[in-house]
Amino acid sequence: MTPVPTLSGLRAGCYLRKSRMEEGLDTGEVLRRHRESLQECAQRHGLAVVDWYPEVVSGESLYARPQMLRLLEDVEAGRFGAVLCMDLDRLSRGRMKDQGIILDAFRDSGTLIVTPEKVYDLSDEIDDELAEFKTFMSRREYKIINKRLRRGLRRSIQDGCYVANAPYGYRKAMAGRRPTLEVWEPEARFVRMMFALYAEGYGCTAIAGHVNALGARPRRSAAFSRNSVAKILQNPTYTGKIVWDQKTRVKKAGSAKPITIRNPPEKWTVTDGLHPPIITREDFDRVQEIMSDRRRPVRRDGGMKSPLSGLVRCAGCGGTLQRVVSKGEPYLVCLRKGCCAGAKLELVERRLLEHLGDTLEHLRLTAPDRAPDLSPLREALAAIGRETAAVQGQKARLHELLELGEYNLATYRERMAAVQAKLDGLERREAGVRARLEGAQRAKSTAKAAGIRTALDAYRACDAAGRNALLRAVLEAVIYRKAKRSSPAAFELECIPRSG
Repeated sequence: MTPVPTLSGLRAGCYLRKSRMEEGLDTGEVLRRHRESLQECAQRHGLAVVDWYPEVVSGESLYARPQMLRLLEDVEAGRFGAVLCMDLDRLSRGRMKDQGIILDAFRDSGTLIVTPEKVYDLSDEIDDELAEFKTFMSRREYKIINKRLRRGLRRSIQDGCYVANAPYGYRKAMAGRRPTLEVWEPEARFVRMMFALYAEGYGCTAIAGHVNALGARPRRSAAFSRNSVAKILQNPTYTGKIVWDQKTRVKKAGSAKPITIRNPPEKWTVTDGLHPPIITREDFDRVQEIMSDRRRPVRRDGGMKSPLSGLVRCAGCGGTLQRVVSKGEPYLVCLRKGCCAGAKLELVERRLLEHLGDTLEHLRLTAPDRAPDLSPLREALAAIGRETAAVQGQKARLHELLELGEYNLATYRERMAAVQAKLDGLERREAGVRARLEGAQRAKSTAKAAGIRTALDAYRACDAAGRNALLRAVLEAVIYRKAKRSSPAAFELECIPRSG
């Protein structure tokens, strides 16, 4: 990979455009914040900003974005050495044809794309592939969101009191003809207990163990966990409110399970409900204040923050380790009480990269273009085996016919010589196929080395999502073990390579 070119002194333009996650916010305010961030980025790189391109319209087509058309004219004219934007998808979240036009303009003119996280030089092969990958994924995500919005059910909200799924401690009821909630005391007492225990200083894990021991059971699992208790403690419904738009579900490309994006409080829709509160507003606010000062898993905002997301599994319970921030540092922890101790994410990531480096050194092979398909050779061996078994049956039948007197000795010898010739030919064919299979398997190991080398070469240049994709391309899973009260680096990793 070629080094990032020196940016100091280059003339630059800045393109401003809202993202999908910022729809509904004031356009002027969003673009103002983006402008400040890009000005800071330009100063950091020593760029001289000579023009701004604020896109205030939200058109999918390139030709519905006048500022982008103006920017492309200036890029093709060689006016800039670099263009700043908040992220790649702000430039090219349109049709594939439009994405190609935009990237070609930057590639042909040699103009750099500068974001606060990374500088893209499209003359570099890795940066070029990464840019194409990111723009493709942003387009895919855009189409999925639109599809979900088009087919989404239009829910009618009557007097601000629409009930979808009753929270724990409530059950569905009707107030006349209007749906509402009513307190379900067999569950509500445990909700009050959770809030009281947390206010007394107990953590979510301890509270989950306590209510489980008392016989409390959630509706959709066998027992309460740290996460399920935390969700109850953060739910304003228990104060008599109805809240919409707390989260958005987005199905990511390549994943069957949608990702839940937690929206910031300013995007929530909150209204008074018809149902009675279980918790007073004062007690609820007190719990929120305590939670804000404690360690807890980071809220998901649609962006991946951990390169090891979904990859590292606990050896004790088999669950996926979660990224948790404590005292400003990210850790990987198992959320099940009594399982493996946690470790700093940085240490686990470094150990994993060291393992891949050791594996690559052990293979000591040159990367081919692609891994060979071994199935035809294996099928050929199986066919030779079946044919050999049939000829061996013929050989046994010749012995029987000789004993029965059907063949004289001369005929027997003639037929046996023909059968043996078949067997010798099959043996030679089998030896040849096995030799080719061994060579192909060595080539497949070479392809494995190529995949690891690609992952290690491109790793530092990628964001968390890109790093995660590179690791998943070569690893099926990573099994994590660490004893309680052990030193920070006293953990073991068992890396399971991806097959095929």
